[in-house]
Amino acid sequence: MLSQEVRIQCAWKRITEWLGENTPRHAEAMNPGVGESLIDAAEEEMPTAVVPAELRAWLLLNNGSTAKDVLDGRFYQPHQDSVFLPGNNVFLDLRRVVDVHRDLLASGADWQPQWIPFAQKSDAPYGYFLDTGANSAQAPVMYFAEAALPQLVFPSLAEFLEATADALEHRSGIRALGNRVQYGPVTDAGMLRWKRVETAS
Repeated sequence: MLSQEVRIQCAWKRITEWLGENTPRHAEAMNPGVGESLIDAAEEEMPTAVVPAELRAWLLLNNGSTAKDVLDGRFYQPHQDSVFLPGNNVFLDLRRVVDVHRDLLASGADWQPQWIPFAQKSDAPYGYFLDTGANSAQAPVMYFAEAALPQLVFPSLAEFLEATADALEHRSGIRALGNRVQYGPVTDAGMLRWKRVETAS
């Protein structure tokens, strides 16, 4: 049985190859992979949290999809090409993983220290995190939204990325656990967006 880290590497290769062939503008928004030492330093900034091995494996390949973002004062303005993950989310780079984690902890929104964000909307506090405090061998992928309880969407990061790769390659829908609605990839003017799949009743 393949380890989750190897599964992530394989799924991510499929995703980036698809992006390069079909929507290269998103592929160009990827940062190079980050080094182990920078991940270790990020953990020191989050003293009550650990970057899980599966997220570490992903960040070593590419450090987020934020290469085209522009610094405006103290904050980065997300570029539209950074948005490509299901739910039309941005793949956060390591710096923003730390910043979003810190901001959500400080917001009083019942954010738990062991929740590590890895994707977020470009214009709203909604996205995905890994619950490293879950009583399981692998951190489940959870969906978070303002003023709502987190919801389990995939048992692991590997399954999330594999489902994403399958949906892209087969132009099919992706569906979170417990959700009857599927969302499929749509390309328009070189951009990838995820839209609700209409099915016959």
